[in-house]
Amino acid sequence: MHGGRVTTSRPGRGINRPIAVTVLILLAAGGAYALYSMIPSGAVSPSGAEGASNSSNTPPTSPIASNPPRPKSLLDPLPRSPAAETPRTGTPSPTGTTTGGTPTPASPIVTPPQTPSGVAGVNDQTKPGPVDVTSPNLQPPSTAQGAGSPGGPSEPLNSVASTVSVRTLMEAGEQAFAAGRLVEARVNFSRAYLDKDCGPADQDSLREKLTAINRDLVFSPKVTPGDPLVESYTVQAGDVLDKIRKRRELTVESKFIARINGMANANNLKVGQKLKLVRGPFHAVVHKNEFRMDVFAGSPDEPETWTYIRSFAVGLGEEKSGTPSGTFRIRNKMANPAWRNPKTGESFGAEDPKNPIGEYWLGWEGVGDAKVYTGFGLHGTIDPSSIGQAKSMGCVRLGPDDIAMVFEMMSEQVSVVKVTP
Repeated sequence: MHGGRVTTSRPGRGINRPIAVTVLILLAAGGAYALYSMIPSGAVSPSGAEGASNSSNTPPTSPIASNPPRPKSLLDPLPRSPAAETPRTGTPSPTGTTTGGTPTPASPIVTPPQTPSGVAGVNDQTKPGPVDVTSPNLQPPSTAQGAGSPGGPSEPLNSVASTVSVRTLMEAGEQAFAAGRLVEARVNFSRAYLDKDCGPADQDSLREKLTAINRDLVFSPKVTPGDPLVESYTVQAGDVLDKIRKRRELTVESKFIARINGMANANNLKVGQKLKLVRGPFHAVVHKNEFRMDVFAGSPDEPETWTYIRSFAVGLGEEKSGTPSGTFRIRNKMANPAWRNPKTGESFGAEDPKNPIGEYWLGWEGVGDAKVYTGFGLHGTIDPSSIGQAKSMGCVRLGPDDIAMVFEMMSEQVSVVKVTP
């Protein structure tokens, strides 16, 4: 060829240059990979036992370093895992739990790592204590507050707070009250009040609520539809209150009918007049340690179903002749009774203003083990300062206005008086 130059290559020179470059690239990549493999895994992995970070949700691979997944609710137990066998310091895993005073089947439970504000951790590895649910907005956790060891001190639930079941009844009562359903509210509040696991603070609150409700349901002329304790009556020709009381088989006095209907003159009835009647029967529970007497309505044989009506402050017997505990029935009733002091022999006439037992007497007869107690009863006093104190010879005394109302409400051979320590 003219002007051209033909060159020939030595074997391997022109062809090997790209191959060499490729080899170098492969060698470099291999070295980088080897270098990367030598870096400690804790420095780059958030799921390792060391160098862990909260920025990753990757499940840990090490059972020792892992935290079990959180339950959907604090009431749900966590899944069993090796980590659960070795609980963290200060939050040991109990073998069972108590919610609202009711034991649930024993199962391994681990306290969640993040405890809700205001809820303490577990102090006992074997048996948790009761849940404090004083606040209605507090959800009971899976473990208890303030639990003690089996042989150490622990505080009963009903000494400081109510159980979940009591709080549930109270919340149902609040909802009914807010909706104007007073009879339903009274039922729920009364059940909560009578529950043995109702705490003192809730008892005080319930007494206030129930007293306010019964001002309307019981002690006013208003007849609330659906209230089983009352009825409406239309006066007929020839009616008098005592005749109405007997016809309707009421257990209260005629004066109580006049009282709740606001009648200044009980004998001034008009044909067609509407009256509110309260059926009863009524009973009393005396709490000696609190100098208080609660009055309830209901069947004398079913005290667990009684409906709270109201409370009265009382005076009690002195230590040496204290008021006996037990169950009694009203044996007799007397207005303006005469009385003879069994210690001194001094007698007081029915109208004597110095008569220590006041204007009303409701004598007791003991039931069961209380049959041995005689001569006790409810009565008034001419010394109002003795209310709330232990000054009597053993009887339960009330203020003049209170004993008058109780006298009108309670009936002979029907009304029950329970005296508790």
